[in-house]
Amino acid sequence: MGTLTSIEHNPQMKLFYERLKERGKHSTSAQIAVMRKIVTITFSLYKKNEMYDHNRYEKWNNLALA
Repeated sequence: MGTLTSIEHNPQMKLFYERLKERGKHSTSAQIAVMRKIVTITFSLYKKNEMYDHNRYEKWNNLALA
């Protein structure tokens, strides 16, 4: 559920999901990849005791938001 909400409301995750779909990934596989990215970012933030900064992860993912 959180993955679908993230795809819908987070522009970075939406672009990541759409990029995977364009490459021919099945919807479920693309959703699992987004879920894994969310878990990885969350663990990194927890480990470093930081807050989420969308600018940092935008650069990290090499995503250009329009």
